[in-house]
Amino acid sequence: MLGLCYHWFLEQSYRAYGVRKGWLKPDEYVAFSEQAYGVEILKLCTGDADSEQQKACRVAGDEMWMNSTEGGEVPELYYLQSGLKESIFPQSVCKYYTNPGNDTLCPGLEAAQAAGNPLKFELSSMTTKYEDMSVREHLVRKNQAMPLSTPIAMITHYYPCIGAFASNHHCQPETCTLCPGDMATTTCCIPLKGGRNRNMEGEFFSHRSMSIEGGHAMLLVGYNDAFLTREGFTGGLIVKNSWADGPTQGSHSLAYWMQEVSDWEERSVCPNSYNPFNWYQCGNEGISSKQDGNETQEYNEGVEDCLSEETKTFADVNIQPLQLKCKDPELCRVDGDFTYFVRNTTDWGDRMTVMCLWEYSEKQHVAREICLPPMLEVYIARTLAPVEEEVKENDTDRCGFYFIPYVALRQWIAQFQGFFVNSFGIQWDPQSYAANKDLHPEFDYSLLEASTKKQNHSEFLGPFPYAKVVQHFQ
Repeated sequence: MLGLCYHWFLEQSYRAYGVRKGWLKPDEYVAFSEQAYGVEILKLCTGDADSEQQKACRVAGDEMWMNSTEGGEVPELYYLQSGLKESIFPQSVCKYYTNPGNDTLCPGLEAAQAAGNPLKFELSSMTTKYEDMSVREHLVRKNQAMPLSTPIAMITHYYPCIGAFASNHHCQPETCTLCPGDMATTTCCIPLKGGRNRNMEGEFFSHRSMSIEGGHAMLLVGYNDAFLTREGFTGGLIVKNSWADGPTQGSHSLAYWMQEVSDWEERSVCPNSYNPFNWYQCGNEGISSKQDGNETQEYNEGVEDCLSEETKTFADVNIQPLQLKCKDPELCRVDGDFTYFVRNTTDWGDRMTVMCLWEYSEKQHVAREICLPPMLEVYIARTLAPVEEEVKENDTDRCGFYFIPYVALRQWIAQFQGFFVNSFGIQWDPQSYAANKDLHPEFDYSLLEASTKKQNHSEFLGPFPYAKVVQHFQ
């Protein structure tokens, strides 16, 4: 089920109100069921094309009229409030289905409705902002997380027609694809279509060659006017995103974007092990030599720096993967015990990187330097990956936050429009909290209690994540 990222707004408002009233502990929160909420929205959006709810449901395409929550718009919460105010259910009511075609499934929903669902809210208002300055002012004044809707772009990157790329048909005079004006290396370029407008850090960016891919909803939680992204953008909005971290996508904690923790501390929470820029580098000074009895394979002694116990310790303590395995047999060795270590990286062309590595096999006594072709970071991540034992997963409680630079956002608005942030006046009925269950015996609080969780939290005495004041010396 997709398109319902704004259920986080309901969770946040529920938690904030409960903590303020003393009905939830400061480190407690209740997880709501995105699956059940989607089912309820689809029920409300059934009916004839001329029914009263048509204008509310038939927005951004007809997905909700075709039993799909894909593309669900945030303002639906306000437009359909009369039918949704008692349709929030705890997460434990049913599992979340990730496969398409299951948007109407929630096996435990009818039983939960019959038993008496205590969750209930009222919406008194909806305010909408359309640009970042008023959004920031409203965020500070209301001190409330807000659903954010934004266009998502696809990027076309360009390889200049130099070196190994010069023979491509895009580089020939009769079939030349002209380079963008700011790429003066050569006249012709090879286009690489379908790129993403965010990197593996969770930083969005704008680009000269953008085309609209669609829209997306996230939860606006803050901003930082001083943060400088890897792409060179200063200042932006901080959002909670629903995209899962994995082999080609990463994210960070809110504290990281607010610059309240060190990079090292952050890696203990959101290690982003698959991100090529987080891989430990070693052996950047080596002397090539042929070993006796090995006439066909080159052994470079520089790799021994990567094999040392000291390097292994540094990589482990810094929470950075050291040993890599190849996933693409066209670019590196997937056979035998071949292992790769990052030697260095160099920026190249249009947001691309040349990564040079040590290719090492203990059994074949091989150690040589290879360099991958210029690639976007996501393609490097599809070519190489850390060995399984060095992969550390991101904390799903604390990671999942992204950064939208102001400059990028303004470019999206100018080119695609479709950006807005909603602020809701929302009140939760006291019956919605398990702390008040003795006052409301007519409701079943078992699912609510089963969905009550504790927020993970780290106390850092920065900048070193493991350090603390020594109380007793041995």
